[in-house]
Amino acid sequence: MKKIFVVLMILPGIGGFAQQNAISSGSDTSSINTKSFAETIISGISDNYEKARVLLNWLSNNFEWKATDYQKRTVKEIIVRKGGNCFELATVYMALLKELNLVYRPIAEINIHVLSEQRGQTAAEKVKTDGNKMSVFGKEHNDHRWVEIFDEKNKEWVPADPTMGIIGFDQWLKARAWFGERHTINDEFSSDMIVPFAIYVVNSSNKSLMEENRTYYYMITKLDELYNNQLSKLPSWNKWTEGLQSLSLIAKNAFEGQQNLHNYNDKIHELAIIYQNLKKEYLATK
Repeated sequence: MKKIFVVLMILPGIGGFAQQNAISSGSDTSSINTKSFAETIISGISDNYEKARVLLNWLSNNFEWKATDYQKRTVKEIIVRKGGNCFELATVYMALLKELNLVYRPIAEINIHVLSEQRGQTAAEKVKTDGNKMSVFGKEHNDHRWVEIFDEKNKEWVPADPTMGIIGFDQWLKARAWFGERHTINDEFSSDMIVPFAIYVVNSSNKSLMEENRTYYYMITKLDELYNNQLSKLPSWNKWTEGLQSLSLIAKNAFEGQQNLHNYNDKIHELAIIYQNLKKEYLATK
């Protein structure tokens, strides 16, 4: 999905012509001031959650999702590039949240993905050259990165995904696990991601380590709540929860380079079938 990057040219106080030209040209990073960049986007807003929401929507509408090319870039380089993959977009979002003194934490996810033998072959080669960490993507699964922000009013961590332009549990669940038709700002990217089976908070000081396991909260507690606690009464629910428990722990080890997730492709495929059965069972009750 292509997006036109024009908002900077009409926003006041973005940091002068030098900064505007740097972003427009997509080359010079020396004139980029991330603090003024963030402050201009949320100018006039006092509520912290609203700041996070407006900032996310701005990034989602003005930055283009780009396929992973395995290049390492700074925040400023991603900004002048006007986009990036999910990790890069989340990185920019977190950097701007930090400039605004908003509380956030990075999230790593692995989801059941539309099957692709080519992606599976690419992933297998990456594992051979770079180790088990590369097994977080494969023929029927893929990794994804987003952010949780702290909602001060409700005293809880909530999802915020700049790649898809979604924030809050209702938007997130209906974009990521909903049985009905899904829509995000980036349908081209999100339509292939069927449902997450591993969600972890990334260690703030060591990005290779996973901390709190959020899988159960999102994919069991919140998913069941979305459907008025009717899913937990269905025949496939216990298999769903058991499958999540097993695979999410293996996924953690894959993120940390301790296990090859490709060795569990059969379990991933089995969970994909369980999810589809859960969907069929629910829809049959309507």
